[in-house]
Amino acid sequence: MNKAERVIAVMKGEKVDYVPAGFWFHYKPEYTVEEMVDAHMKLYRETGMDIIKIMQDYMYPIVGEIRNKEDWYEVSVKDTSSEEFCKLAAVIKGIRKQAGDDVLLFQTMFGPFKAASIAFGDEVLMRYSKEAPEAVEAGIKRIADGLQKWAEGFLDAGADGIYYSAQFGEEGRFSKDEWERLVKPFDLQILQVAQERENKYNILHICGEPEYEFRTHPEWFADYPGDLVNWSVKDNHLSLTDGKAIFNAKLLGGMDNKGNILRGPAENIRKEVEGILDEFGTTGIMIGADCTIQGKDIRLDYIKEAVDTAHNYLTREEQK
Repeated sequence: MNKAERVIAVMKGEKVDYVPAGFWFHYKPEYTVEEMVDAHMKLYRETGMDIIKIMQDYMYPIVGEIRNKEDWYEVSVKDTSSEEFCKLAAVIKGIRKQAGDDVLLFQTMFGPFKAASIAFGDEVLMRYSKEAPEAVEAGIKRIADGLQKWAEGFLDAGADGIYYSAQFGEEGRFSKDEWERLVKPFDLQILQVAQERENKYNILHICGEPEYEFRTHPEWFADYPGDLVNWSVKDNHLSLTDGKAIFNAKLLGGMDNKGNILRGPAENIRKEVEGILDEFGTTGIMIGADCTIQGKDIRLDYIKEAVDTAHNYLTREEQK
């Protein structure tokens, strides 16, 4: 099996020759295309990971300002001919050229609601969501229409799928009815792009926000289309084993993104990975972290330790 075949086998629930793994962290948004490509390839080559998640941190180029509720009906997203999109597409093409076709590339995307939060501020977005939900709904739909074209463009540029950060299901932010009106339909609009294409995939990351202590409602996302699903085990107190009963998908994750993978030592990393696989088994799982690795002095040798441990893991039966 090559790396792409191995991850696809995980998605299908098939037996793999070894458990794959993948980790990521943020890069400076001011990186040039070449610097961004080089940074991703350095992580990939030095750790032996099994996928490449393209971590391009940027502001979505949303056009418009919100001064009153009527402004929501006029917002839009720059199209795929824009300088902003073209830079992202160039990074995908650059990574594909260097990495080849034996590994899957996933472009990170945030949802239309998050895009609005970045553009207009969370306070503004939440205030209008409560005071004028019909206007916000119209505006988020306009943003979703633009980002749908971006998702299509990412796949056309060579990405094998979308790594989708699904947010705004945090505990205490919205009622489920509000969330199902303002957030869910537009998440699904983006996720359906890869879902409807042959040999394209979605990785669903259920993400919380720091002001809500990263606590969210993972069960709200149970019917989202994801070939792999990832959430914060530590923040939501939902183990991979318990989550397996919620999601009709295979799982990615298990490791504390601010714990051993960041601080070490290597022995603790090995024990954490082995403990996850002892509990969950080796089918239908890719080892990863709760979220992006966050903190200072991220060490590639620690990431490599986690990857190597997953690759070399022997089940309890095999150890006998």
